[in-house]
Amino acid sequence: MYRIIFFALPLLFPLLSCDGFTTGGNPGEGSWCKGVTKNHANKYYFELTLKCRYEKKCDVKFFFDAGYYSDSLSDRCFSDYELNFVTRETSKKVLSAKEYDVPLSSDDHLRFSLFDINNVEKKYDIDLSGVIHSYTVRGDSVDVNVMKNCRFDLYSCQKETVYGNRLEDGKYTFAANDGCKDHYGYDCEWHGQGLSQKDDLYIYATIYWRK
Repeated sequence: MYRIIFFALPLLFPLLSCDGFTTGGNPGEGSWCKGVTKNHANKYYFELTLKCRYEKKCDVKFFFDAGYYSDSLSDRCFSDYELNFVTRETSKKVLSAKEYDVPLSSDDHLRFSLFDINNVEKKYDIDLSGVIHSYTVRGDSVDVNVMKNCRFDLYSCQKETVYGNRLEDGKYTFAANDGCKDHYGYDCEWHGQGLSQKDDLYIYATIYWRK
């Protein structure tokens, strides 16, 4: 639940600029925006959910949104976006606020382009290798590199959440025999993504560090 609230907050502010929240009907009705646009937004919010089984390829789900905006010429308000999502392996139409399975490249990058109805391309190269390979098992110890703007959560062994911004060198170590589960949470909030450096990226990863 906290993910939804955490992610939805920045989307609520643009909503306030959508006069009357209408779709071209009676402004007094106060209905929410329901229009669909196929044009690019100025800024996107991306969410990636990773599940990385021990020594196996990660399953990755992709979600995007762009807030709400009103068109003063048509007096319509748009809340959904339909774009073409293109990688080397796949090409498909995607709708905002829905989740899609996406492939990673062999070097654990997610490379994709979003094309709008005018064939304008927005290109992305998201390096997830630091998240996927964030741990190193060293004897009875497990070293984890917690990057800036990321947090690390162990399960079932009474450990506190670790924030990368609070670590001097980004390193955190725990004992493999502390009774922790075989996986941990690794979540990140990265801003300034894409060529425009305007987009926000949220990563929610479950990393299995042993069988």
